[in-house]
Amino acid sequence: MGGGGVALIGVGESDSENRAVEAVEKAINNPLLDVDTSGASGALINISGGPDMTLEEARKVVETVSQKLDENAKVIWGAQIYEDLARTVRAMLIVTGVKSAQILGHRKIPQIKKEMESELGIEFVD
Repeated sequence: MGGGGVALIGVGESDSENRAVEAVEKAINNPLLDVDTSGASGALINISGGPDMTLEEARKVVETVSQKLDENAKVIWGAQIYEDLARTVRAMLIVTGVKSAQILGHRKIPQIKKEMESELGIEFVD
């Protein structure tokens, strides 16, 4: 995995009929973050499931994540079976190169400080 930007780390699990896709959606769509993965440069995916998880379901997790990334993104994945995850699929993701208005880089901080100083009437002391 390479590329710049920031990484998104997410975990999602589901025991529904469409558990592979739903686990990915829960891992990527954190209600506290507004993150754009469409230009993401890579993903590391760990899929866990009970003894009833199929290879097709694991592939569906990878396919669902891949569709949300840049078409040239590098994806590394693996799957494990755990007895205590009966009827459940869990997707743990690290997606690199994501973008978000909520992520502040070093270049944006001085501009935000200026805006806050003028808007709130405060002064930052370095």
